[in-house]
Amino acid sequence: MKLLVVAGGFHRMVRDNFPKKIDFFNSEGLELGDLKEFVLEEMPKVDSVLITDEAFSYRLGQDREHLAYFLEWVKDGPRSEIPVIVITRDRMKVNDLASLSSRYTNLRIVTIDKIRIPWNVIQFELEATSKKQSSQIHNDSKPVSKNQTPVQADSETNVRRSFFDRFRSKPESETKLEGTDRLSKDLANISRGISRIIAVTGHRGSGVTSTIVNLAHEAAKRGLSTIIIDMDTEYRSMNMYFDRFHERTNKEEQMSASLIHTLARPQDYMTTAFNIKDNLWLTSLGYSFHDRKLIEQFYNNEKLIGLISVLRSRFNLVLLDIPLDLFRHFKETMIHIDVFGLCVPNNLHAVLSTIRNVEVVLDQEKATYLNAKAKVIVTQYNDRSRFQDQLFTPDKVSEVLTSGLSEYFRYDMRMAGAVPYNSGFDSQIETDVPLTNTGAEFERAFGQMLLRLMEGA
Repeated sequence: MKLLVVAGGFHRMVRDNFPKKIDFFNSEGLELGDLKEFVLEEMPKVDSVLITDEAFSYRLGQDREHLAYFLEWVKDGPRSEIPVIVITRDRMKVNDLASLSSRYTNLRIVTIDKIRIPWNVIQFELEATSKKQSSQIHNDSKPVSKNQTPVQADSETNVRRSFFDRFRSKPESETKLEGTDRLSKDLANISRGISRIIAVTGHRGSGVTSTIVNLAHEAAKRGLSTIIIDMDTEYRSMNMYFDRFHERTNKEEQMSASLIHTLARPQDYMTTAFNIKDNLWLTSLGYSFHDRKLIEQFYNNEKLIGLISVLRSRFNLVLLDIPLDLFRHFKETMIHIDVFGLCVPNNLHAVLSTIRNVEVVLDQEKATYLNAKAKVIVTQYNDRSRFQDQLFTPDKVSEVLTSGLSEYFRYDMRMAGAVPYNSGFDSQIETDVPLTNTGAEFERAFGQMLLRLMEGA
């Protein structure tokens, strides 16, 4: 079988993982926008065409126009029955491309609930088209073997699926959550069918990165597909918490520039971001990356908004590591963030530093938005800290922040949680083991924090 693959930066991964009996027509990656010029120059004679999410630019009108041109070119050719298969993780594409599906009978749209599409699903679809089987749409996340028939999706006459189904993402293998406590049940109830963009922020030194790392591990452990976007291009602390990522950046220039490449081409995140484990991803910069021109070109509001817009439909949880001073450059992104986790240690200096950072970086309007959408995270909670002769409890931190010290904080802020003090706090960097994996106390603290952040503002 001769196959034309339209998969953008995903092309090499498709080639490397497919069985040898597949003959690839194109040696380089293609996007939908490349097809017009490609077919005019190459006049490809193929048996099937495979298109994946990475070929789309996420400009719906343009994508639909490019795909329509290609389908018309196939229709006018000597083999108008050549099957064109779109395999996507975005259920909305079924509706977005419905006009083309009704016009071109050789177009098949297959959806699947996985971050990484299993190769046997693609292989099954190719074999099915070669046998001219009837069109079906996948709607479950179980791998499909050659001898199985894909599950047919609900039709328009059946019960409509929930809007939130498009955000659903399941782990590679069906495993039950280890916890059977109330927290585990609450997380299972609230977190599976939704997606949250959560920015963890605070003044520098307040524990932002450590909080992000532990929340991400806790989320992944509980079955949520999660990606960390490390926007701190100066300190790049994720390199200290994830040794495998750091080692990879030292070996591969491409991975060292992971954040820039992911901002430039969000649809290719599976090749530009780093897969820590099955459902946990990271995009950051390696210490060896120093190209200021590329940073100036892609490190901006427009690119970040585009990135989180794409990732919102791919992950249950998108975590931004973004200290307060960076909002000077990303004010316009704030409206696209669902919840802010505001890290503040329980001492007066930390409270005043947080207020001062906000006053310097943000105007009144943006500060009010932060205030309304923020939940307080008390980091490295010191149970002996006192304020006005009373214990400086987590609730007291939120109360003091909004007590009138600054007109920028007008609304009361709910608590997301507190991180218990730990003398071995820095061992996370030395051992590559997050606090949440070291004991029930920390697992419970970050689990509760995750639940409250996922609930929204």
